[in-house]
Amino acid sequence: MSAYIVVEGTPRDKEALGRYGSPATALIKEFGGEVLAFGPWELLFGEGAYQNGMIVRFPDKETALAWYNSPSYQALLDIREAALDCRFRLVG
Repeated sequence: MSAYIVVEGTPRDKEALGRYGSPATALIKEFGGEVLAFGPWELLFGEGAYQNGMIVRFPDKETALAWYNSPSYQALLDIREAALDCRFRLVG
């Protein structure tokens, strides 16, 4: 069964975001993931906490977790922290 990572974020530093985005997206693809949607949120109900969102589909939960916990992705976390105020969620 497919698993989905939902990312919510607000940029902090555009230069850091540029250094984070390309390698993170390449790693998503390397692990068989696919970005299904990306862009500003349109809030339909509730409190808005972040400006942008992304939905990534992986083949299964194990693969999604393998991507997130991989040494290659973990090496990007300091850059991500500088680039974004964000929240990641896994469903599926």
